[in-house]
Amino acid sequence: MERLDFEEGEVLRVGAESVIKAVRWRGLELVRKHRIPKKYRRPEIDERIRRSRTIHEAKTIVTLSENGVPVPLLIFLDIAGSSIYMQRIVGVEMRDYLVDGVDFSGAAYELGRITGLTHSLKISHGDLTLSNILVAENGKMWLIDFGLSLFNATLEDLAVDLHLLGRSLESTHPSLHRRFMEMFMSGYSEVAGSAQLSKIMEKVAEIRRRGRYVVRAGT
Repeated sequence: MERLDFEEGEVLRVGAESVIKAVRWRGLELVRKHRIPKKYRRPEIDERIRRSRTIHEAKTIVTLSENGVPVPLLIFLDIAGSSIYMQRIVGVEMRDYLVDGVDFSGAAYELGRITGLTHSLKISHGDLTLSNILVAENGKMWLIDFGLSLFNATLEDLAVDLHLLGRSLESTHPSLHRRFMEMFMSGYSEVAGSAQLSKIMEKVAEIRRRGRYVVRAGT
Protein backbone atom coordinates (compact mmCIF):
# COMPACT_ATOMS: atom_id res chain seq x y z
CA MET A 1 0.00 0.00 0.00
CA GLU A 2 1.25 3.47 -0.89
CA ARG A 3 2.40 5.51 2.08
CA LEU A 4 0.50 8.72 2.59
CA ASP A 5 2.87 11.49 3.68
CA PHE A 6 1.00 14.41 5.16
CA GLU A 7 2.77 17.65 6.05
CA GLU A 8 1.36 18.90 9.33
CA GLY A 9 0.61 22.57 9.83
CA GLU A 10 -0.95 24.75 12.50
CA VAL A 11 -3.56 23.73 15.02
CA LEU A 12 -6.89 25.24 13.94
CA ARG A 13 -9.20 24.11 16.73
CA VAL A 14 -8.99 22.15 19.96
CA GLY A 15 -12.07 20.47 21.35
CA ALA A 16 -12.83 18.28 24.33
CA GLU A 17 -12.30 15.11 22.32
CA SER A 18 -10.36 16.11 19.22
CA VAL A 19 -7.68 18.32 17.71
CA ILE A 20 -8.03 19.80 14.22
CA LYS A 21 -4.85 20.62 12.33
CA ALA A 22 -4.05 22.02 8.91
CA VAL A 23 -2.18 19.52 6.72
CA ARG A 24 -0.90 19.37 3.16
CA TRP A 25 -0.90 16.38 0.84
CA ARG A 26 0.23 16.49 -2.79
CA GLY A 27 -0.39 20.20 -2.91
CA LEU A 28 -3.85 19.95 -1.41
CA GLU A 29 -4.78 22.02 1.63
CA LEU A 30 -6.56 19.71 4.06
CA VAL A 31 -7.50 19.46 7.71
CA ARG A 32 -7.11 16.48 9.98
CA LYS A 33 -9.54 15.81 12.80
CA HIS A 34 -7.84 13.51 15.27
CA ARG A 35 -9.66 12.08 18.26
CA ILE A 36 -7.21 12.11 21.12
CA PRO A 37 -6.85 9.26 23.64
CA LYS A 38 -8.45 9.71 27.06
CA LYS A 39 -6.34 8.48 29.96
CA TYR A 40 -9.34 7.99 32.25
CA ARG A 41 -10.65 5.23 29.94
CA ARG A 42 -9.23 1.75 29.71
CA PRO A 43 -7.02 1.67 26.57
CA GLU A 44 -9.04 -0.99 24.74
CA ILE A 45 -12.32 0.80 25.50
CA ASP A 46 -10.86 4.17 24.54
CA GLU A 47 -9.62 2.83 21.21
CA ARG A 48 -12.99 1.27 20.43
CA ILE A 49 -14.87 4.48 21.26
CA ARG A 50 -12.56 6.69 19.22
CA ARG A 51 -12.66 4.40 16.21
CA SER A 52 -16.43 4.07 16.36
CA ARG A 53 -16.98 7.82 16.57
CA THR A 54 -14.50 8.44 13.76
CA ILE A 55 -16.25 5.98 11.46
CA HIS A 56 -19.66 7.40 12.34
CA GLU A 57 -18.63 10.97 11.57
CA ALA A 58 -17.01 9.94 8.29
CA LYS A 59 -20.19 8.12 7.28
CA THR A 60 -22.24 11.24 8.06
CA ILE A 61 -19.96 13.48 6.00
CA VAL A 62 -20.04 11.15 2.99
CA THR A 63 -23.82 10.71 3.14
CA LEU A 64 -24.43 14.45 3.32
CA SER A 65 -21.93 15.20 0.56
CA GLU A 66 -23.53 12.64 -1.75
CA ASN A 67 -26.91 14.29 -1.20
CA GLY A 68 -25.85 17.85 -1.93
CA VAL A 69 -25.31 19.21 1.57
CA PRO A 70 -22.27 21.54 1.62
CA VAL A 71 -19.78 19.76 3.87
CA PRO A 72 -16.00 19.32 3.56
CA LEU A 73 -15.05 16.58 1.13
CA LEU A 74 -13.66 13.52 2.90
CA ILE A 75 -10.23 12.68 1.48
CA PHE A 76 -8.90 9.90 3.67
CA LEU A 77 -10.10 7.93 6.68
CA ASP A 78 -7.47 6.64 9.10
CA ILE A 79 -9.47 4.27 11.29
CA ALA A 80 -6.45 2.94 13.19
CA GLY A 81 -5.38 6.50 13.97
CA SER A 82 -8.91 7.74 14.71
CA SER A 83 -8.42 10.54 12.19
CA ILE A 84 -10.39 12.04 9.33
CA TYR A 85 -8.65 14.01 6.56
CA MET A 86 -10.93 16.51 4.87
CA GLN A 87 -10.99 19.38 2.45
CA ARG A 88 -9.97 22.61 4.16
CA ILE A 89 -12.64 25.30 3.99
CA VAL A 90 -11.22 28.79 4.20
CA GLY A 91 -13.78 31.02 5.83
CA VAL A 92 -15.06 32.51 9.06
CA GLU A 93 -17.42 31.08 11.62
CA MET A 94 -20.96 32.35 11.32
CA ARG A 95 -20.73 34.02 14.72
CA ASP A 96 -17.90 36.21 13.36
CA TYR A 97 -19.62 36.72 10.02
CA LEU A 98 -22.59 38.37 11.72
CA VAL A 99 -20.83 41.67 12.31
CA ASP A 100 -22.67 44.94 12.76
CA GLY A 101 -24.41 46.04 9.61
CA VAL A 102 -23.95 42.88 7.56
CA ASP A 103 -26.95 41.85 5.46
CA PHE A 104 -27.50 38.33 6.78
CA SER A 105 -30.94 37.67 5.27
CA GLY A 106 -29.64 35.58 2.39
CA ALA A 107 -27.23 33.67 4.61
CA ALA A 108 -29.95 32.86 7.14
CA TYR A 109 -32.31 31.73 4.40
CA GLU A 110 -29.65 29.52 2.80
CA LEU A 111 -28.72 28.02 6.16
CA GLY A 112 -32.37 27.14 6.59
CA ARG A 113 -32.38 25.36 3.23
CA ILE A 114 -29.17 23.48 4.09
CA THR A 115 -30.53 22.40 7.45
CA GLY A 116 -33.83 21.40 5.89
CA LEU A 117 -32.00 19.23 3.36
CA THR A 118 -29.95 17.63 6.13
CA HIS A 119 -33.08 16.89 8.14
CA SER A 120 -34.90 15.51 5.09
CA LEU A 121 -32.26 12.76 5.12
CA LYS A 122 -33.26 12.02 8.73
CA ILE A 123 -29.87 13.21 9.92
CA SER A 124 -29.45 15.66 12.78
CA HIS A 125 -26.28 17.69 13.20
CA GLY A 126 -26.25 17.40 16.98
CA ASP A 127 -24.37 20.65 17.64
CA LEU A 128 -25.77 23.22 15.24
CA THR A 129 -24.24 26.36 16.68
CA LEU A 130 -22.79 29.40 14.92
CA SER A 131 -19.29 28.00 15.54
CA ASN A 132 -20.01 24.97 13.35
CA ILE A 133 -21.11 26.94 10.31
CA LEU A 134 -18.40 28.38 8.07
CA VAL A 135 -18.92 31.20 5.58
CA ALA A 136 -16.39 31.37 2.74
CA GLU A 137 -15.26 34.57 1.03
CA ASN A 138 -17.72 33.97 -1.80
CA GLY A 139 -20.56 33.72 0.72
CA LYS A 140 -21.03 29.96 0.43
CA MET A 141 -21.86 28.23 3.69
CA TRP A 142 -20.53 24.93 4.95
CA LEU A 143 -21.57 22.75 7.86
CA ILE A 144 -18.74 21.24 9.89
CA ASP A 145 -18.18 19.02 12.94
CA PHE A 146 -20.53 16.04 12.83
CA GLY A 147 -19.23 14.23 15.88
CA LEU A 148 -22.65 14.37 17.53
CA SER A 149 -24.72 13.71 14.41
CA LEU A 150 -27.45 11.09 14.38
CA PHE A 151 -28.91 8.92 11.65
CA ASN A 152 -32.61 8.04 11.79
CA ALA A 153 -33.09 11.21 13.79
CA THR A 154 -36.34 11.62 15.69
CA LEU A 155 -38.47 14.75 15.61
CA GLU A 156 -36.91 15.77 18.91
CA ASP A 157 -33.39 15.28 17.54
CA LEU A 158 -34.22 17.61 14.66
CA ALA A 159 -35.81 20.11 17.02
CA VAL A 160 -32.68 20.12 19.18
CA ASP A 161 -30.72 21.39 16.16
CA LEU A 162 -33.01 24.40 15.82
CA HIS A 163 -33.07 24.89 19.58
CA LEU A 164 -29.26 24.98 19.73
CA LEU A 165 -29.05 27.39 16.80
CA GLY A 166 -31.52 29.71 18.49
CA ARG A 167 -29.67 29.54 21.78
CA SER A 168 -26.39 30.25 20.02
CA LEU A 169 -27.87 33.35 18.40
CA GLU A 170 -29.38 34.54 21.68
CA SER A 171 -26.00 34.17 23.35
CA THR A 172 -23.82 35.94 20.78
CA HIS A 173 -26.15 38.11 18.67
CA PRO A 174 -29.39 38.66 20.62
CA SER A 175 -30.45 41.65 18.54
CA LEU A 176 -30.35 39.55 15.35
CA HIS A 177 -32.07 36.48 16.73
CA ARG A 178 -35.66 37.14 15.67
CA ARG A 179 -34.96 38.28 12.11
CA PHE A 180 -32.32 35.60 11.54
CA MET A 181 -34.62 32.78 12.65
CA GLU A 182 -37.49 34.15 10.55
CA MET A 183 -35.35 33.96 7.43
CA PHE A 184 -33.90 30.61 8.49
CA MET A 185 -37.36 29.10 8.89
CA SER A 186 -38.43 30.48 5.53
CA GLY A 187 -35.56 28.64 3.84
CA TYR A 188 -36.13 25.51 5.94
CA SER A 189 -39.81 25.27 5.00
CA GLU A 190 -38.96 25.62 1.31
CA VAL A 191 -37.09 22.30 1.50
CA ALA A 192 -38.77 20.41 4.33
CA GLY A 193 -42.27 21.83 3.96
CA SER A 194 -44.30 24.08 6.23
CA ALA A 195 -46.05 21.15 7.91
CA GLN A 196 -42.74 19.59 8.98
CA LEU A 197 -41.45 22.95 10.17
CA SER A 198 -44.58 23.44 12.29
CA LYS A 199 -44.08 20.05 13.96
CA ILE A 200 -40.45 20.82 14.70
CA MET A 201 -41.20 24.27 16.10
CA GLU A 202 -43.84 22.77 18.37
CA LYS A 203 -41.18 20.39 19.67
CA VAL A 204 -38.70 23.28 20.09
CA ALA A 205 -41.30 25.10 22.19
CA GLU A 206 -41.80 21.95 24.24
CA ILE A 207 -38.06 21.64 24.86
CA ARG A 208 -37.94 25.21 26.06
CA ARG A 209 -41.03 24.84 28.27
CA ARG A 210 -39.64 21.91 30.14
CA GLY A 211 -36.30 23.65 30.52
CA ARG A 212 -34.32 20.89 28.92
CA TYR A 213 -30.60 21.42 28.83
CA VAL A 214 -29.18 19.46 25.92
CA VAL A 215 -26.20 17.51 27.16
CA ARG A 216 -23.67 17.20 24.36
CA ALA A 217 -21.20 14.38 24.77
CA GLY A 218 -17.62 14.83 23.64
CA THR A 219 -16.93 14.64 19.94
